[in-house]
Amino acid sequence: MKLPLLFASRYLHSKKSLSVINTTATVSSVAVGVAVAAMVILMSVYNGFDTLLRDIYDTIEADITITPAKGKTFEMEAYDWESLATEVEGVGATSLVLKENIMAEYKGRQMFATVCGVDDNYPNVVPLADDDQLWYGKWQLKHGQVRKAVVGRTIDELFADGYSVKNTAFHERLTLHALRRENFSPLLPMGAIKSHKVRHAGTLNNDSSRELTNYVFVSIDVAQELLTAADRASEVVVRVADGAKIEQVQQRLADRLGDQWVVKNRYELNDSLYKAMRFEKWSIFFILLLVTLIAAVSIVGSLMMLIIEKKGDIDTLYAIGARRSLVRQIFRAEGVLIGARGIAGGLVLGLAVAVAQMKLGLIRMPGSTFIIDFYPVEIRPLDILGVVVAVALVTIVITNLTVSRMIPRTTKPIH
Repeated sequence: MKLPLLFASRYLHSKKSLSVINTTATVSSVAVGVAVAAMVILMSVYNGFDTLLRDIYDTIEADITITPAKGKTFEMEAYDWESLATEVEGVGATSLVLKENIMAEYKGRQMFATVCGVDDNYPNVVPLADDDQLWYGKWQLKHGQVRKAVVGRTIDELFADGYSVKNTAFHERLTLHALRRENFSPLLPMGAIKSHKVRHAGTLNNDSSRELTNYVFVSIDVAQELLTAADRASEVVVRVADGAKIEQVQQRLADRLGDQWVVKNRYELNDSLYKAMRFEKWSIFFILLLVTLIAAVSIVGSLMMLIIEKKGDIDTLYAIGARRSLVRQIFRAEGVLIGARGIAGGLVLGLAVAVAQMKLGLIRMPGSTFIIDFYPVEIRPLDILGVVVAVALVTIVITNLTVSRMIPRTTKPIH
């Protein structure tokens, strides 16, 4: 292949070639390069969002969640849940949770919310009690006989007296309303609603409350009383021990608990979101690959004009005994060099923009409703390799088809 590459390189950079051919080849390389850069940048942005979502769910959700296969709640004593931490390899801690939709009210202002009753071991499973997860206040769901609540940022902004000021606590108690599960008289419609008052202990920070936007965390006994669900829970959350693999621990728990329980990791709980992200990412990839295909078609024009312009050289090569395969290899190498130049330039441009966005945050997120201010970016080598391979294959296929058409096997190519 040294001889075909030598000819192709001379044709590509020769100053004696017609300027329009050189210009067309340059335009072809630029078109391919821009498409490659766009693929690298957009895929890196999608990778950034994927990592951001995973980081968020790593903070606000447990490694593994166990729910009943039938029904919404179960008896807390249906299983010795504490024994899982000692008898199942890889289980670090467990906690019982009771979760349900309710109505929250403060000083006449109301909003739908989700009450999440948790036991004392919950902070050992989900790190929401850490100082960096709280906007202000502290994680304290009970103080003696006083029952308290930790709320999401949106609830704080709606109910607090100072909407943009960190409050030490709501001045009055927060009222939680839920439908009674027990019998009540239809003559007293308000009897269908059960209420419970709690004091405000703290507010989750912006990162957490974007996902837990309407959550009210209370002690599990408060949630059980409010929801008329004594000694019941809706799920068991599990923290995997350091060094253990979530999938392996998940399988051990599923084997131990049997078919009466559903055991899912945090990614399976949000499977639809991750699938949507992956689908959108690869949809963009193939759309841009189609754009790259259209851009690579310009290589056809460059090769056709070059073959016609070099017909004298081709005849000379035939005259000195060159085979048709050698002539084809020369112009195939020419097309590959045009594409390779575009791929290399596109990679440099795309990676430069991605790195600049990572380091400097050049492009800001529109509006103020996002967790971060700038578009997140993460460069993954396998994605870069996929872009290079896909665009290279497109270039090779187009080049082979063009050369085969212009220099057929059974007839002299050009006269």
